[in-house]
Amino acid sequence: MMAGGRMSALSLPIESRSGAEFRAYTRRTPVFTLNAGRVLVSLTLPERLRAEHVEFARSLAEQAAAYAVEVERLYRNGGSVGRAA
Repeated sequence: MMAGGRMSALSLPIESRSGAEFRAYTRRTPVFTLNAGRVLVSLTLPERLRAEHVEFARSLAEQAAAYAVEVERLYRNGGSVGRAA
């Protein structure tokens, strides 16, 4: 999270046609895209990478893995959940 400034929030409801895609390129930084309905979010990087970019990518992967585990757990327990608090 960003400390000491304004923050925007975006909530994307996941539908049957939603998806995530990673693309690697040989002459530019990679792109990670989330598609949910009519919204497309692309995560891009500057041409010169720093350690913070690596930390962000690793955190993104860890959090996405934890999300997948929780979604699978909920699905296996009947698939019906309430809204998050």
